Amino acid sequence: MKTKLSIIAVALFITIGLQAQTQLVSKKGVPILPEAGEYMIGIDATPFFSYMGNMFNGNTTNFAPSFGFTATNPLSLYGKYMVDDKTAYRGILRLGYTNYKDKAYIINDDQALPIDPEKTVEDFHKNSQTHITLGAGLEKRRGKGRLQGLYGGQLLFSINTYKDTYEYGNAFSATNTNPSRTNFGTNAGWVTSDKQGTNFGIALQGFVGVEYFFAPKMSISGEFYYGFQFSNSGDGTVESESWDATANDVKTSTSITAGDRFFGFDNAVTGAINFNFYF
Repeated sequence: MKTKLSIIAVALFITIGLQAQTQLVSKKGVPILPEAGEYMIGIDATPFFSYMGNMFNGNTTNFAPSFGFTATNPLSLYGKYMVDDKTAYRGILRLGYTNYKDKAYIINDDQALPIDPEKTVEDFHKNSQTHITLGAGLEKRRGKGRLQGLYGGQLLFSINTYKDTYEYGNAFSATNTNPSRTNFGTNAGWVTSDKQGTNFGIALQGFVGVEYFFAPKMSISGEFYYGFQFSNSGDGTVESESWDATANDVKTSTSITAGDRFFGFDNAVTGAINFNFYF
């Protein structure tokens, strides 16, 4: 009986030892690969590579990358929950919002002669954008070393809005039918509002990629997407103002800009390179 117990104990010891040997750990004994129950946060690595590239080519306007989310700097946040060592639920979030305001000084038309060029009024150009993307998916992985292969599928929804508005310090009037105004480059015909139709999108994608763990629980990954994509943009409106000599009054005009629709089954325009952190 004692012999059997000894054999069982030795077998358990050998099994535990082999399992410890197959687990990839750092020099300090910290597991390198993700484990069941862990979460991951990942960010778009593109701004970091751009920063390093500009640093080596001597670009003097090289701004340090950050975790900021804006419509003009549309970083995406990626998350995972490890169901087990080889399976993960994925989530994608992009929140981009920009509210930009440009001010210009223009001569004040409402002044008696002689005209003083130092007397000015203010014109404004405001631009607002919103870009939101939500996604979820299932990921499978294979590999035993630092380099892991990834594959799976995901579903994404997106919504985008874009609007320009203009305000002018010199108004149209019977005594000033051609007021001095700033041409911001996008307001020909004295546009007061240019609102693009809201864009809705959906994508059902499969993906394949690789992930390399350069430190415990820290990795860089690259992915390629292929699948179904659909987007629809509604009609937009452009409002402008002019002087109506017949009516002797300001005339407000509204025109419609046609929307568009896209349907495709192809690889995505861009893939993804991300930095990932597991905890």
